[in-house]
Amino acid sequence: MVISTGSIQRSTSSTTGSSTTGSANTSRHRPDIQGLRAIAVLAVVALHVGFGSLTGGFVGVDVFFAISGFLITQQLMRQVRTEGRVSLLGFYARRARRILPAATVVLLATIVYAAFFLGFVRTREIALDALWSAAFAANFRFASLETDYFSAALPPSPLQHFWSLAVEEQFYLVWPLVILGCLWAMRRRRASASADGAARFDNRGRRMLIIALGVVIVASLVASAVLTRTSPEAAYFSPFTRAWELGLGAIAAIAFHDDGTQDATARWRAQVLSVFGMFFIVCACLQFNDATPFPGTPALVPVLGSVFIIVAGTLWHGPTVVGRLLSVRPLQVVGNWSYSLYLWHFPVLVLAELQLGRELHWWEQVLLVALAFGLAGLSYHYVEEPFRRGALWRRPLLGRAGSLGPVALYPLSITLVAVTCFGANTYATGAARDGYQPAITLAEADASAPAAKQPERPTSSAGPPAATAPEPDPLPELVDASILAARKNQAIPTNLEPGLTNLSDDVETVGECNYYANVRKLCPRGDADGEKTIMVIGDSHARHWIPAVDEIAERSGYRAYMLAMPQCTVSLVTPDKLDSTEPMTSCDDFHDFMLASVKKIRPDLLLISSRPIGAAYHDAAGRHTDDDGVRRAVYRGYERLLAHVKPVAKRTVWLRDVPAIEFDPATCLSSNKTLAPCTYKPLESQQEGADLQMQAAKSAHVETLDLDDLFCDSAGICSTVVGDAITHRDNHHLTATYSKELGRTLGERLKIW
Repeated sequence: MVISTGSIQRSTSSTTGSSTTGSANTSRHRPDIQGLRAIAVLAVVALHVGFGSLTGGFVGVDVFFAISGFLITQQLMRQVRTEGRVSLLGFYARRARRILPAATVVLLATIVYAAFFLGFVRTREIALDALWSAAFAANFRFASLETDYFSAALPPSPLQHFWSLAVEEQFYLVWPLVILGCLWAMRRRRASASADGAARFDNRGRRMLIIALGVVIVASLVASAVLTRTSPEAAYFSPFTRAWELGLGAIAAIAFHDDGTQDATARWRAQVLSVFGMFFIVCACLQFNDATPFPGTPALVPVLGSVFIIVAGTLWHGPTVVGRLLSVRPLQVVGNWSYSLYLWHFPVLVLAELQLGRELHWWEQVLLVALAFGLAGLSYHYVEEPFRRGALWRRPLLGRAGSLGPVALYPLSITLVAVTCFGANTYATGAARDGYQPAITLAEADASAPAAKQPERPTSSAGPPAATAPEPDPLPELVDASILAARKNQAIPTNLEPGLTNLSDDVETVGECNYYANVRKLCPRGDADGEKTIMVIGDSHARHWIPAVDEIAERSGYRAYMLAMPQCTVSLVTPDKLDSTEPMTSCDDFHDFMLASVKKIRPDLLLISSRPIGAAYHDAAGRHTDDDGVRRAVYRGYERLLAHVKPVAKRTVWLRDVPAIEFDPATCLSSNKTLAPCTYKPLESQQEGADLQMQAAKSAHVETLDLDDLFCDSAGICSTVVGDAITHRDNHHLTATYSKELGRTLGERLKIW
């Protein structure tokens, strides 16, 4: 699921926000803006359910930013013109009444649902996300997670869409202060803030604001263009790269008074602007995709489109073609509900997917979207409206506090979320297990096996005792015992290794040679003085063998080199960047370094391990390709690799990729009490990709090693727990703990000892 969401603020028929002054809160109803909100939120929802044509539905966020910048600035400027001042307390009171009630309800509902149905691991993570979201800092948290390769492999947070609310609130912490600064500067130039001075602010003051905002817009747009190329994850979530989008909406509110004329020229200008605006938005929704470098300069398309429609309605108060389209009743209803629909739809979809442990079927998505609409309608009528209309603040106790009552929602919301997070985490942890459950042992298998008469050992009256044969490797039998325990619906062991709360952190150590960070040097491991060498090449599926190879190298006196770069397939093709269709050119550079290192070291044993490539790659001309030729191209990439490395390595072995899981192990093991729900059959697509790798290796007369029996039984049923060890930290990477346990078996099957 591609995660790209937008913040949505609902417009109303009479006001863009409530105020303590009557003159500051009167505004003309804009059904075109209401309909524009509906179009944007529907695009976002369609994207999240995978509606094929709307690959650019993520531009809904940019539409909402432009709308928000316009309406909020229009409100602030109206107060400046009528009163010659800006009330910060009144402004933040209006923001609190509009944003916090519905957002808080969604946060609380998501946390409670997670505690009851998702287990303590996901509950803890979602609770942490909720705290960041309640503090309007979610964008910083999710930016840090998106830039971490292994965190990005985890399921998405049901609260990830709160990043855009955080960006808005961070912008509005600064923007009213800029207006206040301009007012202060104007007053410094006058002896007093007379009515004439307030009138003159419309000219000189507006120019000052436009210049100040123009500087911010240019700086932010340049930062967005640069960071989108160099650090796209950071650029996507940063308030500094998004400020220009709210700024363009704001500058439209400053530059254009809402006093549309009725002459023919204004009418045709409005018609042309609105048509071009809608054309820009539709083109962005249909033509943009995850290969589009975003936000960057491409975000100008939906933002300018939104501003064109907004300005058209400001220039001409009569109907336009686009205005009529946006004013139809269904879009007005969706526009009314848009903020609540935005808040509810993503948790509803993601929580269901997390609980089911698989991707949703189309009919399930339809039902869940219908549920989101129902929740949005209830939230609008029973949460948003009572707070927006101020009924709750007219009560005697709160009414005396004026704007202080709504402002108090900020600490109240954070407190409610924090208390609920603590309670949910406590409940989920306490409900996880019923008493102590021992680890699975070989006795499980022995108890089910029929008794067999053991052959008598021959005896001798003379001579030395016979040499004792080495103990057989117990791991394959322990795998069978673990799967048998699951078939019996045995309880999950209490003391799992690694612990479920630390499962995603059970990652192999790479020392100084983190090739994902563009390091290009060799770091010997194992016996630094060893004469023989082992080298492992591949991606993160080679890296997760580090603990096993370290075990082999230390016991056998080998020097070991781990040339593994996450996300960089061992096939000599250019893969996609993470969650993108842009070429990962750093992988080409790593391939060159990897091949040169293999030729330089000439290892005694070369191990190859790689995740089967997905459904796309980039050809020699840099074109993104996802057609039927991908399989052939990847296969040829394997052939080229083996042609390079086989002649220089004394022995080459390709390790078959380990089975992949459809669900998240941490969620399954923490939300169930027995092993049975957490067994699985390997993903078919992963098995097909692994078969292709084995075919390429055998065609080149390269040894292959299949270790599937260390995860699955002969019937193809696999267990996420072997003994007391969890095999996978996510749905396709080994835990460092289990990798180390595989060291002996891997060494024996490679015939190293």
